[in-house]
Amino acid sequence: MLLRMARLLTIALLFCLACPLPGQTADTTPAPELAALENIFSETVLKNSPWPREDVRIDNFSVRPLTMTLPTGTFDYRITQKPTDTRPGKKNVTAAILQEGVEQGQVKMSGDLRLFGTVVSTKKRLNRNDIITSDDITSKRRDISLLDGGLVQNPEQAVGQKLKLSLPAGAVLYAQSLDAPTLVNRGERVTIMAKSKAIQITAPGEARNSGALGEMVRVKNLMSRREIHARVMGVGIVEAQF
Repeated sequence: MLLRMARLLTIALLFCLACPLPGQTADTTPAPELAALENIFSETVLKNSPWPREDVRIDNFSVRPLTMTLPTGTFDYRITQKPTDTRPGKKNVTAAILQEGVEQGQVKMSGDLRLFGTVVSTKKRLNRNDIITSDDITSKRRDISLLDGGLVQNPEQAVGQKLKLSLPAGAVLYAQSLDAPTLVNRGERVTIMAKSKAIQITAPGEARNSGALGEMVRVKNLMSRREIHARVMGVGIVEAQF
């Protein structure tokens, strides 16, 4: 009998502890008020954001105290603590809630700022010095919050480029891992092209050093035997000025 009464008293005590007393609120902020606070948080965090709004998202938003009740009617707020940078990651904001200029209380808010964007990655293993083709890569939109800067976000930036290192399938491409392919190699025969508004002439030449698209190389004109500087325009083609 005594054991049964002790169990009943324990259950009653737990029930009382779980229920708020008269005048108390439940241990959560009502949804409309939570939405209002999240809007304040988002506006503060994203105020000086360098990214388009459609590329950022706030996750895991929370407030302290959990029982925060906003004033009825119109109210204002003053930010007393805000993030010092715009990088993705955990952000904290503290705001004083005001009504008619009088502070009603302070609320601490936190959330994760996440950044989304297009990522280009390899579809298969690629080796050092491979020239990337459109069949070698794929692109998709994903969370890039934890990825380093220098991401290749447009497949056109990678196609035709030479890899500086070997990459496994699924590897994310960065600009620093790409290099312009060599189009003119030292000792190779090249076509020297020179043109003006009126005429265009060509002459055979020999490259004295290697170069990629747009780079300047030394070339020996095999007709005049003179050495000139010319710009690489394509595979085995250089352009000189009159």
